[in-house]
Order: sequence, then C-alpha cells, then structure tokens
Amino acid sequence: MSTHFAIRRDDEALDKLIQSAQLQPLLSNAKWVKLLDALVKNWPFVHTCTVKLIWEEASGERRLLFDENTSFAFDYYANAMEAMVSGSPRLGGWVAYKEIEWLDFPRFAGDAEQNLGHLQQHLAQIGQFRVEESADNLRLYAYLRP
Repeated sequence: MSTHFAIRRDDEALDKLIQSAQLQPLLSNAKWVKLLDALVKNWPFVHTCTVKLIWEEASGERRLLFDENTSFAFDYYANAMEAMVSGSPRLGGWVAYKEIEWLDFPRFAGDAEQNLGHLQQHLAQIGQFRVEESADNLRLYAYLRP
C-alpha cells in the first residue's frame, strides 16, 4: 500500500483509484446495506469472513467483524461501516463500501465449518450477487477487475 493513499481514503482518491484500475462496480450502497444487515442477523452461521480492500494486495489479514451485539441502523451505514473491518494498518474505524473489492467466506474457520450452501441461500434471498464457489471457499465480488 502506498503511504500517500493511506493518508487519502476520501471519495475523490477512491474514485480515481477505481477509475485507474478499471474496476467495474457490482454492488450499490443499498445492496451493501442489505447484505450486511443479513450477515449481522445471521451472525451464528458466519464464523469468519475475509475482506479485500481495493487498495491492498490480497493478504487475508482483514476480517469482517460482527456478532449478536452489532448495531447496524445508523444513518452513516448508507455509505460506510464503522469498526467492522479488522487488520493493519488501522483504518480509523470507517470503511466506505466502495473500498471493498470482495468478501471471502472460507468453508473451514478454525475448528468450525461454515455452511456455504446456507450462506448462498441467504444471499439469494437478498438479490443477485457475483459469487465464486470452490470446495473450500465462497467469494462474493463487489468489483470486477479487467
């Protein structure tokens, strides 16, 4: 990650990055809200979820964090989430939906096995998503790379 971009995660810098990388958006903010609402409501079935941000190399170090105590009805959730993405460097708490390239749901999360079929059923109830499933993983794309 470039130091310059770490300092500038504003809309203008993100829009320039999205344009220069020719990323094709697949999720609107409204769809993000529906997706996160469903994940929070079904938190016992989601043991782990890896997050890939558009300005980082895929490292698997960031996780989407939520549990039965997660609140998800504040005004700012129309565009961003707060304190739900882990990892280093710290992001100051906020992550705009437009920063997320994909979410990975591994079948095996420590000692637990995630039911990817159950997860896909919940996703289908929300709407259409671009997903790839392998024997060990379900990936939900927010952007398509050329």
